[in-house]
Amino acid sequence: MYRHNKNQIRVRYFISTSLTGLVLLIAALSPFMSHAQEDISLPTLGDATSGVISLQQEKSLGQYWLKSLRRQVKTFDDPVVNQYLNDLVYRLIPNSELSDRSVQTIIVDSAQLNAFAVPGGIVGINAGLFLYANNEQEFSSVLAHELAHLSQRHFARSVERQQNNTPLALAGLLASIVIGAAAGPDAGLAVLAGSQALSVQNQLSYSRQNEQEADRIGINTLYQSGFDPYAMPAMFERMLQQSRLQGEAPPEYLSTHPVTESRVADTRNRAEQYPKVAVPDSLDFYEMKARVIIHYANSPNQAVNQFQQAVKNSTGNEQIVQQYALAAAYIDAGNPGKATPLAEALTQKYPHNLIYRELYGAALLAEKKLASAEEHLKTSLNFSPKNYPLQVLLARTYETQNRLIEAQSVLKVLTKENPQRPDLWYQLAEVNGLAGDIIDLYRARAEYFYLLGNFEKAQENLRLAIKRNGDRYPLNTVLQSRMDSITREKKENRF
Repeated sequence: MYRHNKNQIRVRYFISTSLTGLVLLIAALSPFMSHAQEDISLPTLGDATSGVISLQQEKSLGQYWLKSLRRQVKTFDDPVVNQYLNDLVYRLIPNSELSDRSVQTIIVDSAQLNAFAVPGGIVGINAGLFLYANNEQEFSSVLAHELAHLSQRHFARSVERQQNNTPLALAGLLASIVIGAAAGPDAGLAVLAGSQALSVQNQLSYSRQNEQEADRIGINTLYQSGFDPYAMPAMFERMLQQSRLQGEAPPEYLSTHPVTESRVADTRNRAEQYPKVAVPDSLDFYEMKARVIIHYANSPNQAVNQFQQAVKNSTGNEQIVQQYALAAAYIDAGNPGKATPLAEALTQKYPHNLIYRELYGAALLAEKKLASAEEHLKTSLNFSPKNYPLQVLLARTYETQNRLIEAQSVLKVLTKENPQRPDLWYQLAEVNGLAGDIIDLYRARAEYFYLLGNFEKAQENLRLAIKRNGDRYPLNTVLQSRMDSITREKKENRF
């Protein structure tokens, strides 16, 4: 398993390529800024045809940026944790002020505290947010805040405000997020400080206005979604304490979202305007947190020892969480025989809980009880046929059994339903290769590299697919069409 002490691999390369991307981005943004000098009014929010940058242009920028991020930092691809985050975001979205409710989520593989919203409907977090939040309420407060940034189009407003130096300001802003995720807060701040066209004082002042608005709207989103509005000031208060403890090296999130005593007080006052609500604690959040703790443990055995003690020292719901965590730690440590009875007991006690069902399936698969794993996963999918983690696990079970056609079938459905997930295309490419379907191997690899923004390798794989296919119609038309599409995007992309 990828460990925390490897997180800084390729950091220097990331910084170099991000700085290069910053310069190239200035050229990429010029079509979006052509009218910046003529119209200094704020865009009409929600109107895709007004303002300096339309909603469609924001979406294009966001997709370009997302490819750049994936290319330069490692993502946290645990299907269970990603499904949890996605479900939680989509629980908040109906109660947000977003006009376009199509949102993508991404988790950066970093134990540092960070979260960000990128124009075009992208909400990202570092896996470390699970470690810093005490409960699901606090975790959700950060997501609600980021959704508010998107709904109020603070990016477009910043473009209007920075009209005379917008390209460099925007390049610095987006590049700092990439570098901050890769190398930590100091590098991200260095990029912002090094962008000579930025007025730091003005940018910070305006940022605080955006933050206040996002706090207000985020608290309302929290309450309307059934969460405790007091969770936001509670989270901010602990962030403030964290920034004081870390002195000159606060988490990246606190560099881009400054937290002050007045801001904590303001959010507390806003929360007091809502009725007191009793919100039940979510075990799911603590179980996701446990998966992240296991991921960043110094060793698998350390995680096992930690959760063995936690099981002994806990009762009730807390003990249920610790049993889940211990089973997951046993699987990670290569000891699934001890995980299986724990996971089975949880599944029997809570038969409709898909998180426990996935854990039991993973334990059976790791123990090479393949027939049992297959039967269990198929039964579990009857509860939720499109459950992403269960489908991924079923595909791996088929692959382990060398039933490659069935594995391909599951993965093709998954990539159709989740076309923006590079890890799925990578897994499909591997299975296609094992099955001897070389054209499909090249096609899946092309999509994988495309989502990482490596257009050259995507084109290379499509060329290989076209060459192998020859002039056989209609696949040659499909392949050439995809090649043309990627070639056009490569010309437009400057990240």
